[in-house]
Amino acid sequence: FSLTTLISDEVPCMWATTRAMAHKTASFQALKATTLDGKVIDASTFPNPAGAVVFLIRRMGCPLCREEALSLSGLKPKLDARGIRLIGIAGEHLGHEEFRKDFWKGELYFDLGKKTWYPLMGDGKTPTNTFMGIFSYLCGGTVAKNLRRVNSKGIQGNLAGEGTILGGVWVVGPGSQGIIFEHREKSWGDNVCVSNMEDLEKAINSIKSPTM
Repeated sequence: FSLTTLISDEVPCMWATTRAMAHKTASFQALKATTLDGKVIDASTFPNPAGAVVFLIRRMGCPLCREEALSLSGLKPKLDARGIRLIGIAGEHLGHEEFRKDFWKGELYFDLGKKTWYPLMGDGKTPTNTFMGIFSYLCGGTVAKNLRRVNSKGIQGNLAGEGTILGGVWVVGPGSQGIIFEHREKSWGDNVCVSNMEDLEKAINSIKSPTM
């Protein structure tokens, strides 16, 4: 991707050096998340000291989201070696026990009601795709193909929880680096590790350590 490409709905995943992404980074740093017991954590602390990969989880019971969680968790040894944090943000507590036990190896925090983190991923809009998701599934489109891929891996899930608001993945560098990569989920099962693994790894490798 061009380093000068502006973020738009048509280009959901890219390197980010634009004014738009600088503004989004400032908004990201002002976000707050909560722990399971309600402690408030400033998002500005997440990329410290060496950066973070942040996964906005659409629904913890969804097999498609669980597949992506497993894929991102597979990066954890590499991330740990560099001190890069792997952080999940969920919109509700429902299903967190099974999700953490079987699918997610990173830290887990909450944006209850999906009120702040998810709209930021959607550039101020609540990112939903319910009608098209159902249509795609019924007509054998992208969602149906994604489900077949997940089923072939034996990943199971349930229908519990809010799953209409889409998520995504950010790679965030420490300090002034800010958000350097964004994968905005376009449809159910739009797994960054399937559709944009090369760009994700490039973004992770581009994070500069605090000593550089």
